[in-house]
Amino acid sequence: MRSFIIFTLLGLTVSLTAQALDSRLSDLVPMASRAVLMDVTSGRILYQKNAEEPLPPASLTKLMTMHLIFEDIASGKLSMNEVVHVTSATDARAMPPGSSLMFLQAGQLVTIRELLIGLDVDSGNDAGLTLAVFDAGSQKAFVKRMNAEAARLGLTHTVYYDSYGYDSRNRTTAGDLAKFCRYFLKVHPNVLAITSQKELAYPLADNYPAGYRGIIPTIWQKNRNELLWTYPGADGLKTGYIDESGYNLVGTAERNGQRLLAIVLGVQARTTAQGSRLRTKAGEILLNYGFQRYPLVQLPVPLLPSVKAWYVQGHKVIVQPQKIKLYPLSAEERAEITVQPELPSSVIGPFPAHTKVGTLVWSLPGKVVTSVNLVSVSSGHPGSWWQDFWDAIQLFFRGLFGHQPPLNLTSANK
Repeated sequence: MRSFIIFTLLGLTVSLTAQALDSRLSDLVPMASRAVLMDVTSGRILYQKNAEEPLPPASLTKLMTMHLIFEDIASGKLSMNEVVHVTSATDARAMPPGSSLMFLQAGQLVTIRELLIGLDVDSGNDAGLTLAVFDAGSQKAFVKRMNAEAARLGLTHTVYYDSYGYDSRNRTTAGDLAKFCRYFLKVHPNVLAITSQKELAYPLADNYPAGYRGIIPTIWQKNRNELLWTYPGADGLKTGYIDESGYNLVGTAERNGQRLLAIVLGVQARTTAQGSRLRTKAGEILLNYGFQRYPLVQLPVPLLPSVKAWYVQGHKVIVQPQKIKLYPLSAEERAEITVQPELPSSVIGPFPAHTKVGTLVWSLPGKVVTSVNLVSVSSGHPGSWWQDFWDAIQLFFRGLFGHQPPLNLTSANK
């Protein structure tokens, strides 16, 4: 029973760094000071470089802002079509020098959806401030919430001072970003409808109230994430730059049902064009490496033994994996992976179908990589009173002679 519990916990607590099986690789992306490549389905780290060294995230900060707005949309506090009245406190003229802008003007009417697109495509600092103030009443209150969410998600190296990434005191790591973005994509996959947009035209006629003075021509801006043009399957997520961090990128792409996250931080360059080109190249290298070397494969399942079942018709329970387990493995690892069922010697019923009985654990040499619950195929129906009587006698004497006690599935399902 004790070994059963230990293996269950091992399967649930495999850390990001423990799964970085290829951390000894040569430098795949010399242009980046920090990098992580993650398989989103499993959370496995396929490559990392200085993953826990903090750096200002620059406009990657806006991903947390987007996440919190999506949280409020999901809860019903906000809606995508809700209209925000832009004020002079948060429009383009209120932004610090050198800001990337959506070019909001005081008096304009803009929807939450438009602000989210402007936040990602244009990387608009004005959009980030407008969303924060509209949502929380002030940027200070919104940033407090950003930091609370980072703490809740276990982002131990992440701290925010603004909602759009201009402040060089903002800090995160490639590892924290990978962990956060995986969570963001899992709980709000519809964010990809925003991050995959290649351009934004703003403002339009609908963004002005009747009689508005000072109408400006529509400005077309291209998404700064060049992977959207250069890499098939790419659909997000965000770029960033300030002098203190260099050129940053969180890229994601999906191919053949597998989604990867490429975190690229700290690219140094003399010009914006060069920096953008280098971070895009780094993203392409990482994504190509992941898709080519670590395809998502169905893990092998052995012939599973039945388990003795007391107080149950038929005196046995047939088990199966709770779900098909997919995991990224290299060709070498597919030859090395082993699988071991962890099951109790016997169980006590009755119990419903799909009750957890044990765990199926997959390992590579020296470490557990993942696991899945083993559950009952069908219900364990009560036996007759005569069967129960004899089962009780047998269990009594087994206890006297020191046999391992059965796992009580009846109490586990109360």
